Amino acid sequence: MEPTGTRALIRVSGENGQDDVASLQDWLAGDTRLRGRVTRERAAPEPGQMGAVSDILVAALGGGGVVTALAASLGAWLATRRSRVRLTVTGPDGRRVELDITSRDVEALLRTVLPQVVQPWQRDGSD
Repeated sequence: MEPTGTRALIRVSGENGQDDVASLQDWLAGDTRLRGRVTRERAAPEPGQMGAVSDILVAALGGGGVVTALAASLGAWLATRRSRVRLTVTGPDGRRVELDITSRDVEALLRTVLPQVVQPWQRDGSD
């Protein structure tokens, strides 16, 4: 059974800073499967990292293929980047995965690892 209020935190870091966050937010909002599920929030730097408060994206998860849609959309967005970009996706239990533009076939990789990060309560890997 899926916990209520489950969400994934998406941190974007790269050469273009908050412009990349805005770009990804616009990209995800353009995906009809994710529309209304992604918001932007302020977040302090992660432990051990110096820096200012930055924005993160928060994706509300649920059934109906949302995690698969998120993986596909994140992979497609990463493939459009011309500068180095790193995505860190953190699931509700703190598990996380980090990917950057140098990853080959990022969509396939995301489809494999993202469900394990954001839906560890599901044993069969389906969403």
